Amino acid sequence: MKKILLLFILTCSTYLYSQTSQYVEFPDINSEVSSNKARIYVIRPTGKLSHYYITLASNGSIIGRLDYKNYLCWDVDAGTYNLEGAFEGNKIRKDQTENKDFFTINAKEGKTYYIRLSPAYGLTTGKASFDVIEPEKAKEYIKKFPQPKVKYVD
Repeated sequence: MKKILLLFILTCSTYLYSQTSQYVEFPDINSEVSSNKARIYVIRPTGKLSHYYITLASNGSIIGRLDYKNYLCWDVDAGTYNLEGAFEGNKIRKDQTENKDFFTINAKEGKTYYIRLSPAYGLTTGKASFDVIEPEKAKEYIKKFPQPKVKYVD
């Protein structure tokens, strides 16, 4: 019984002390996206390479720092958004490209985009990898995962 309780406490503390941070405004995810905006979710569902954080940028601006089993979410105006993911400690746009990946979204008003950002093993270091995730699966993750710690104020 004590082992089960200890395991439960450790699991809860992992979620309570998540290191995922978001540096842009976090929208009200319980309401629909505004008709003149688009919403982007970037979800990191796996624990693979969990000891590495992934830094996420959009059009050259840092959006947040993503830990495993977490997500980031923000609203944008319609337009093209170039997402970049890189393992922490490996700067975005550094000459080496093994540790990062890129993904482009042509955001349309009123739409929501669900993107998976997964770590993968590279030749000498881990690398980030983007792909589209099915909305139903993404919504399951969003319900289970904690919201990011928002480090942004108007």
